[in-house]
Amino acid sequence: MTALIFFVYICSMISLARHIEILLLEHDCVVIPGFGGFITKAEEAKFLEHEWQMMPPFRTVRFNQALQANDGLLVQSYMNIYDASFPAAQKQMQMEIDEMMDQLNLTGEYVMENIGTLRIDINRNISLETDESGVNTPWFYGLSSFALEPVDAIEKQRKISAAIQETSVLPITSAGEDSEKSETVVVKFNRRWIDIAVSAAAAVILFFLLSYESMPKGSTDTLAASAVNISENRSSQEAEVSNGKFTLVLASYTTKANGDEYIQKLAENGFKEGRFFERGKMTRVLYGHYATEEAAEAALSDLREKSREFKQAWVLEVDED
Repeated sequence: MTALIFFVYICSMISLARHIEILLLEHDCVVIPGFGGFITKAEEAKFLEHEWQMMPPFRTVRFNQALQANDGLLVQSYMNIYDASFPAAQKQMQMEIDEMMDQLNLTGEYVMENIGTLRIDINRNISLETDESGVNTPWFYGLSSFALEPVDAIEKQRKISAAIQETSVLPITSAGEDSEKSETVVVKFNRRWIDIAVSAAAAVILFFLLSYESMPKGSTDTLAASAVNISENRSSQEAEVSNGKFTLVLASYTTKANGDEYIQKLAENGFKEGRFFERGKMTRVLYGHYATEEAAEAALSDLREKSREFKQAWVLEVDED
């Protein structure tokens, strides 16, 4: 009987983590009511110059203990999975949350498969330790890192291959005790492998020569300006962020009528930057535009001191174009 109870307990732990993992595939924030919220952030692809490795984009997840208001996502997931009513799904969800808290209090940690490990300290502060690879993201599936090889390394290898071909048979003479006598040692290389190496190097060089000759007039100017274009693209991306890609989320999954009413209430209290955001099935009440995440966090801290309406708000990076 004890073993059965333990098995059900383990299954319930996996169940809660699995619900959150699935929700994070489509949502950038999932809240466990009364416990905290999981917030995801997309990281750009980057080049590790010291390793000559190109790393793909990925998505990280952070935990914010201050987000405790029920946004409805988690209980809705329970209703869908178990085909249960709201009260039944709410009861099942709360039971698994209580079990998670029991394990945290007992062992100090709680493993959420494919997300990370929750840890609690003596001050009751909860943190999330995640894997460096980030969380699963559908639009990043199939992307992996790849290595690049510098042009000077290719040229060096070509020169080595040429030198090996020239010295395929190398006589070595060593002096013995009798200075008048000597012996010759012949070092032989496999000519077939040398031919293969040289052919490969020649094919690479020929490919670049043909590519250069087949370019239309003016393409060299385009190549010469590629570095400038890359710099301009990066500047353009930074400009987009400076135009206000960060905002504050006040409410999620609300109707437009309720959202507009809430925005009107904010305006009457002196907070006039509220707006209604809708994309697909996702609806939100957002507030403000901020150039950086740090600016948004600072503004949120200030707004929380001015009004209780911002107590459960959180920072989101969003593209509203």
